[in-house]
Amino acid sequence: MEKAIALYFSEVEASCVEGRCMHLLSDILMIALLTYLTGGTDYQDMYLFTKERGEEFNGL
Repeated sequence: MEKAIALYFSEVEASCVEGRCMHLLSDILMIALLTYLTGGTDYQDMYLFTKERGEEFNGL
């Protein structure tokens, strides 16, 4: 299921300038969703979630 969600987010077009962004918009959206589902409420929670569990989602 994670791959289906990641595929869905990969279709969202980002309006950022190429080469200036460190992360894909689809990755940020996935992290935001997973953080929210685990009780997170803000950027700090997203950061902590990624720091703690980010390696589990490499390659989605």
